[in-house]
Amino acid sequence: MFKTITSFLILMTCLAVTPGGKTWELQSNKNGIAVYTRSVDGYSVSAVKSVCVMNSSLSGLVALVFDVPSYKKWIYHCDHAKILKWISPTELLYYQETSVPWPADNRDFIGRLKISQDKMTGVITVTVENEPNFLPEVSGRVRLKRFNETIIIAPEGKNKVELSYEMQMDVGGNIPGWMVNLAITSGPYESLFAMKNLVNTGAYNNTRLGFIKEMY
Repeated sequence: MFKTITSFLILMTCLAVTPGGKTWELQSNKNGIAVYTRSVDGYSVSAVKSVCVMNSSLSGLVALVFDVPSYKKWIYHCDHAKILKWISPTELLYYQETSVPWPADNRDFIGRLKISQDKMTGVITVTVENEPNFLPEVSGRVRLKRFNETIIIAPEGKNKVELSYEMQMDVGGNIPGWMVNLAITSGPYESLFAMKNLVNTGAYNNTRLGFIKEMY
């Protein structure tokens, strides 16, 4: 039960790790998805990074990241997610809740998602910053107060990209960090596996975004 609960908490969105991190250590590598962890000063929970190659254009993958309601299709045990506010074409605020089995309470958070691209290399950086006070806390849910995420999307060829996803967070509540670390690789792997399958359906193949430069 503890392993199941902590697995559900590990991956809640759809992304840089805080300073003080140690060397990345490979924990698993299967189905083309490598998952690494490392300890971070000031956090009881290890940082996690997952890397894989996907068959997508740059615009297609960015469109998927911006499709917040679709998070429940690929983010590990995402109960629901919704856009709260568009700030600009490349920035938004969103809310996400992750289902957790009894007796733990569901976790939720509010993220500020920003996207930028290096026009020379084509590399896209997606960051999610914590905005826990944007909305009042909800009874029966634990609001995450500390987390940050970064996705790096790098062009590898025509309709092929490498995605690197790093995350650091405290799960809150009364679940100790050492327990979370026992199952820390499950969520990232399952999420990227589901994400790859969603990309392979072709749902985002024809997307073209004016602020994204395709390199091939």
